[in-house]
Amino acid sequence: MVRAALGAASVANSLAAASFAALATAKQARSIDALHIADDLIVVADARIDGQADLRAALADLAPPANTSAAALIAAAWRRWGADCPLFLYGDYAFVLHDRDSGTSFAARDHVGARPFFYALTGDRLAFASDPAALLALPGVPDDLDEDFIASILIHRKFQPMDRSFQRAVRRLEPGHRLFLVGGDARLDRWWNPEKIAVDDRADDAATIARYRQFVEQAVTDRLAGATRFAVHLSGGLDSSLIAAVATPELRARGLADPPGYSWHIVDPDADPDSEPGWSEAIRARLGLQLYAPTLSTDEMAALFTQDWTRGPDIRNLLHEAAIQRDAAARDVEVILSGWGGDEAASYNGRGYHPWLFATGRWVTLYRDAGRPGVRAGLRTIYHAARRTVRTFHPQLPLRWRPFAGHSLADPAFVRRARLLPMKVTREFGVRRTQHTLLRYSATTGRLEDWAISGATRGIDYRFPLLDRRLLEFIYSLPPRMFRRGAMRRWLIKEASDGLLPDVVRLNNSKTEPLRVAWIDKALGETMVLIGDRILASDTPPARARYIDMDRLRKRVEHARRTHSGRDPALRLALQFLDTP
Repeated sequence: MVRAALGAASVANSLAAASFAALATAKQARSIDALHIADDLIVVADARIDGQADLRAALADLAPPANTSAAALIAAAWRRWGADCPLFLYGDYAFVLHDRDSGTSFAARDHVGARPFFYALTGDRLAFASDPAALLALPGVPDDLDEDFIASILIHRKFQPMDRSFQRAVRRLEPGHRLFLVGGDARLDRWWNPEKIAVDDRADDAATIARYRQFVEQAVTDRLAGATRFAVHLSGGLDSSLIAAVATPELRARGLADPPGYSWHIVDPDADPDSEPGWSEAIRARLGLQLYAPTLSTDEMAALFTQDWTRGPDIRNLLHEAAIQRDAAARDVEVILSGWGGDEAASYNGRGYHPWLFATGRWVTLYRDAGRPGVRAGLRTIYHAARRTVRTFHPQLPLRWRPFAGHSLADPAFVRRARLLPMKVTREFGVRRTQHTLLRYSATTGRLEDWAISGATRGIDYRFPLLDRRLLEFIYSLPPRMFRRGAMRRWLIKEASDGLLPDVVRLNNSKTEPLRVAWIDKALGETMVLIGDRILASDTPPARARYIDMDRLRKRVEHARRTHSGRDPALRLALQFLDTP
């Protein structure tokens, strides 16, 4: 389970004792700090604990010596607060412990799932790991597929598994959750409930901006611990740019090398300032960094499709990032600082605000929030807010599976016998409610998980300052006006970035990326035709072909060949699911 030191671990749970076995990974093993053993307690952890000075003060006489391991800090927190210890642990972590005195085994995962956690309960035994392949390599963990999960993920490209996986026996511990094992009985619950944080409607603008900057600076600084060679994502967007602007001078002050910047689109120093490469160039020039945009060859992208999706990352999250990992590893990068997740959290744009204004009769404010001047723009704003409000409260809103079934390549007979899993629908009403739903149920955790697993194979650790729990809990205390002012979305981060970022980056409202989308569309189209031809030309059909309508797949491969386009998510899902020869 532990990326820094352990590939996987298992614990046999009983009232009397627990036994741990660990599989070391040669390339990733840096120390045994992830394992803590005392007379009464065993802890296995994949963790980076932040705010250690405050934690030690709260632990008082139970605080371990300075410079101790994260596992030892977790052990001390368990002794002090028991099952509530995650509430006092800030950072990224997944851990399992066994308390010999009480006969209790306990596991917890950080609030957003920055550290993966897969587990299987078989009889009186708990097996756990940082990735499904490592877990399935442990003895006694069955690998039979979960057909309900397969049908759900093939039909709906946005379906996000929360606690399930491709294997019936393999489960995910959800972000912000904890697992209790006592006497052979297992119990799950949430320990992080930010929606219960009280909103401060009297929050002052200047004080809020100042505190926001402090939280961001603290989050970035904490994530510089334990490494010396860093890289930064540098897309030209607000999130990655702010992180780079805070991290770069701090790294220089420590005498460390400048972080290379990585972009998902082309690098062009002469690009139009109001374009994807223009935004990246503006922040690169401001900070004086080197900027790179590595890409995958067709063969490299095809290799992603041949990986077993049921035992590893979803390649949708690696089509750009795998090339960055390859390049960063060649530069001996240990940590990549990323702004991923900021849109759902620290740089939230106020989504859900307009439906709330409409439903509560604040139509004048809604009219004034139009992105353009004029009566027509104001009325259109009211109209679209009304539509979103109706969609949010429509009784049939959750029933969205069947329309997607007709577009998928799942075999119809298979779909009829499968039981489709519940799909969480975002009800866009109210800023905090919408924000929390997006953070919990969107693709955020899936990408954190996949980057953690794939990055670990190259010795790379991803860290996400804008998902810091202290920062998020501060964000959850703010009223809606801090996220949107009139036509200006993402108001707070834009104001807090004043003086740190060039205005072409800071004030940009666009999220469109035509250059990146065009490249990935072409590359995906070529790759899907290559993989499709390989599968269809094989003398022996893939074992998983029983789940796919192969006749329709053949037609869709031919369509991709004619159109030179990769814009067929159903074909992509089917090809990456099939066991390619």
